[in-house]
Amino acid sequence: CGQVLRASKGQILLESYPLNAHCEWTIHAQPGFIIQLRFIMLSLEFDYMCQYDYVEVRDGDSSSDQIIKRFCGNERPAPIRSTDSSLHILFHSDGSKNFDGFHAIFEEITACSSSPCFHDGTCLLDKTGSYKCACLAGYTGQRCENLLEESNCSDPGGPVNGYKKVTGGPGLINGRYAKIGTIVSFFCNNSYVLSGNEKRTCQQNGEWSGKQPICLKACREPKISDLVRRRVLPMQVQSRETPLHQLYSASLSKQKLQGGPTKKPALPFGDLPPGFQHLHTQLQYECISPFYRRLGSSRRTCLRTGKWSGRAPSCVPICGKTENVTAPKSQGLRWPWQAAIYRRASGVHGGSLHKDTWFLVCSGALVNERTVVVAAHCVTDLGKVTMIKTADLKVVLGKFYRDDDRDEKTIQSLRISAIILHPNYDPILLDTDIAILKLLDKARVSTRVQPICLAAPRDLSASFQESRITVAGWNVLADARSPGFKNDTLRSGGVRVVDSLLCEEQHEEHGIPVSVTDNMFCASWDPTAPSDICPAETGGIAALSFPGRASPEPRWHLVGLVSWSYDKTCSHSLSTAFSRVLPFKDWIERNMK
Repeated sequence: CGQVLRASKGQILLESYPLNAHCEWTIHAQPGFIIQLRFIMLSLEFDYMCQYDYVEVRDGDSSSDQIIKRFCGNERPAPIRSTDSSLHILFHSDGSKNFDGFHAIFEEITACSSSPCFHDGTCLLDKTGSYKCACLAGYTGQRCENLLEESNCSDPGGPVNGYKKVTGGPGLINGRYAKIGTIVSFFCNNSYVLSGNEKRTCQQNGEWSGKQPICLKACREPKISDLVRRRVLPMQVQSRETPLHQLYSASLSKQKLQGGPTKKPALPFGDLPPGFQHLHTQLQYECISPFYRRLGSSRRTCLRTGKWSGRAPSCVPICGKTENVTAPKSQGLRWPWQAAIYRRASGVHGGSLHKDTWFLVCSGALVNERTVVVAAHCVTDLGKVTMIKTADLKVVLGKFYRDDDRDEKTIQSLRISAIILHPNYDPILLDTDIAILKLLDKARVSTRVQPICLAAPRDLSASFQESRITVAGWNVLADARSPGFKNDTLRSGGVRVVDSLLCEEQHEEHGIPVSVTDNMFCASWDPTAPSDICPAETGGIAALSFPGRASPEPRWHLVGLVSWSYDKTCSHSLSTAFSRVLPFKDWIERNMK
């Protein structure tokens, strides 16, 4: 008797066994499987120690492996399983009695076939065929047989000046305890900001995750533009002195006491989320460039209301400032607000200009980073209010030389997004000869590109009539083939205001009847000032230097735009008419935003 068995299933049968028998069977299963053995019949001599007749089952393939159990008598045992892919079975009988024997069947199974995991645990096989149980929450043990004692978390409470809400999980029990997995979120009242964990979760050990947050008085950082530089000043609680402070201080000094009502409060504690500042924090502001000036408060303090003291800062370009602001010698100067207005040749009918080439038609004045003021006749068809297409116009800033081929690193060529024509513009009389060009992209302010100031009527006294006004522009009629064209630059010179009636009479004497309206002023060449400009050829802008309201230093202010002139020979015998800018200051500022 005895045998080595290699099969997925089979049987072992030993009936009416002989005396003094010793039989061994070894069963082998495929790798990854285990063996299940069931006794169909068992009839052996009974003994409590099973030392006479018995069947011995071992977990392995030899008689030296771990014994599972020894069986005798006639009571069938429960199914037996190996832990690996083999079982060893030994039958032994003595020489006194024999019985019916035994009958057993075997089969290959996986370790998970019989659902060995309790409490809905998941049976997982490994490469060797052994299994492990993945237990549900609250259970443990090799087969998930042990029940964990469930822990609860005590109510964490809400922060002072704030509150909490259950936002996930099973929730609170009787409002005092939280089940495992409960999520609590924390919030603060108005003008307070949460410092610490926004959410906490009840964990398996009965503790909350994270740390309990607190609500602190804080201010949200005010938004500022890219032109403003912000600096957080070192935390220092400001103190104030009043007569009462002095009274308490004197009394405490006499009594040699420390502290008292004059003691400064403690500095705030706790980290704030990004974008917030503690109570009494001070922010200091300045402009990132010397070409800008600050508007609004230079320093703001976080108040107990959650708001900031003072006014929001902003930085605007400094206007009307040039290297030589008084300009006693105006020739050869760069005027950083001078804008060259170009028109595309494709928009002109006739002539010898090549298609899609650009030619200079006018000068304008830069008044902020996106706005240029120009004479209306420069951006409309002659004698009409029909505006030229924005695609056929462009603005060039930082230009000095008349020659367009001259390489100037300071030049900025900008597209136009809109043309705003004054509604009262008269293309026949050139009354209200003023328009605004809105730039598609911001002008980059630098030493060569800066805006000019706008003057208010109250800024100019009656002495405007006696003031020397500076006119600047390029010679738009210059011949590119002339010898001096390559070195021709922005021209400027001084003019003085002429009485309107005298201007009309002057033209009438030359057989030219003209009307000078309230929106115009006439000016003629000032023989006492150096000049290389002829407004009839250059057009241009008229500016006046005087101290502004924002600074005691003299600043240049835009006062006029060259509108029309009949002085064809530049003999200075006839005055030039300018479109006044002062009456349209409010209209310009409305369209600068």
